Amino acid sequence: MMWTTGRKAALAGLLAVAPVAADAQKAHEGYGWRPTAVPVINFSSDDGTGFGVRVNLYEYDGASVPYRRKYSAQAFVTTGGKWVHRLLLDAPQIRPNERLEAELVYEKEEFANYYGGLSDEAVAGYSRDQRTFRQAFPEFKVKWIRALRAPWRLRLGGRLSHNSIEPNAASGSILSALDPLGAAGGVFVQLNGALRYDTRDNYNDASAGFLQEIMLDVGLGGGGDYRGAQLSWVQRHFRGLVGGLVLALRTRMDWTLGDLPFYEELNLGGSSTVRGVASARDRGEARILLNGELRWRGLPLWRRQQLYLGGVAFGDIGQIFARDSLPAGGAWRRGGGLGLRCHWHSTIVRADYGVSGGRRAIYVTFAQLF
Repeated sequence: MMWTTGRKAALAGLLAVAPVAADAQKAHEGYGWRPTAVPVINFSSDDGTGFGVRVNLYEYDGASVPYRRKYSAQAFVTTGGKWVHRLLLDAPQIRPNERLEAELVYEKEEFANYYGGLSDEAVAGYSRDQRTFRQAFPEFKVKWIRALRAPWRLRLGGRLSHNSIEPNAASGSILSALDPLGAAGGVFVQLNGALRYDTRDNYNDASAGFLQEIMLDVGLGGGGDYRGAQLSWVQRHFRGLVGGLVLALRTRMDWTLGDLPFYEELNLGGSSTVRGVASARDRGEARILLNGELRWRGLPLWRRQQLYLGGVAFGDIGQIFARDSLPAGGAWRRGGGLGLRCHWHSTIVRADYGVSGGRRAIYVTFAQLF
């Protein structure tokens, strides 16, 4: 879930670095059921004023990391017509050495971006309605991870969705003019698998170790018009530093094959890729992405409830390019900024202030970027 604004904004009250007490209890070392409820109230120039809540129920057994079970429900709507409703089950130990995650999502967006590969100068000549479209889609996702010989893991999963798409402008729409594959929406089915080498100490909020993953996604839909695949390689590295600081790095490379609808293409921009760049500013066949964060867990506000307030400094860089070429020297998208992190048991609320060129954006969401 993401909200951005191009207006001037600042994150105030950055905290002075102070180490967290070494004997602070980790959330997973507790026992029993622990609920958290996080209200979401926000404003963005794109989506208007947003209201929502995310409720989590964690079950701890004193041993499972980061918890034994997690049940989550989220409701979010904005005055600008954006909805993100979600139900989630996460069971890290559904069976010995097996993790299961299942998620049901309904999203609606009145002003999803589509720039069609146009330059920034060309896009400036279009109105908001002409460069956006309405979309709505229910989606069911399932993920199963099996621990092999440590630290190897196998991940299998699938996704079923149906996307309804309609251009916002009656005439002059970029989407209507370019008419990319998938402009009419439709059903999309995806199966995926990955091989992981994972030494992280906590997949929910790692402070040490690294993850390397090779993934293959195969999808089809649209009455047979959509038939394609995506091959990805991801590396995440976490290293603890002095004073409770953690250096977190992510490198990701993706390639697509075949014919995929435009809304399933690789994209760049927004809270999960290059912060500060407009959401899905670039779409295409291949992508390279690098993210770096210096994280600080923060000050303990309420030790009994495992409530901490911390911060992060970050830098992002990435590029979309053709699958049969290499990245171009002058086509990189760059962003950087500062953020706050609120840790409550295993819930993490993320607020980032990103800058890219002359554009500024605020992102308020849940969980670490990676």
